[in-house]
Amino acid sequence: MNVRLLELREQRGVLRTRSAQQRDALAQHVSVLGPVFTVADTFRNGAQWVRRHPVFVGTFVVVCVILKPHRIWRVARWSCRIYALRNGWRALRARLLAVFLKA
Repeated sequence: MNVRLLELREQRGVLRTRSAQQRDALAQHVSVLGPVFTVADTFRNGAQWVRRHPVFVGTFVVVCVILKPHRIWRVARWSCRIYALRNGWRALRARLLAVFLKA
């Protein structure tokens, strides 16, 4: 009986080692799918936002129908420019604060 227990313990150790190697290999193979899951999560979050805020979506559709298409593109271009300026200002302010607060 003692010999049998020793064999089972040895077999258990071998199986645990093999299982750990398989888990590591699986983790490496699945890590490639990380960006795909990130994109899927982004789309899911966007769909959830649309479901939670139907008034905003409806208002956007009505505004697009009322305005002429060239006006929509003009507003979109200006919105992108304003958004870029805002982000640039935030980044610049954060860097300046980091420099002056360290000094």
